[in-house]
Amino acid sequence: MQILQKTIELLEKVNAKDISVYEFSNTNPFYDYFVVCTVNDRASNSAIGYFNKALKSEIKHIEGKGQTGWLLIDLGDVIVHLFSEEQREFYGFDKRFLELKKTI
Repeated sequence: MQILQKTIELLEKVNAKDISVYEFSNTNPFYDYFVVCTVNDRASNSAIGYFNKALKSEIKHIEGKGQTGWLLIDLGDVIVHLFSEEQREFYGFDKRFLELKKTI
């Protein structure tokens, strides 16, 4: 839970919008939470720096660097998805996981 709380704090620092947390702890053996948020490209790049500084030892993998509109940061039990508005709408995580949603 500490990693989840730190993740939320870091996302708030980069002005992420619409932060949502989806809990999978009882349904998935690989991770406990998906954190989904909306950011612009600049915030996405800033997030990499913040996460590398604050949670470097927890980072398993970062995928989607650059201007793809979707950055994934794997923290083991917490998977962070930073989307542009367009990509968030396109992939529809919020609709798929509505029954699991916990909004921050």
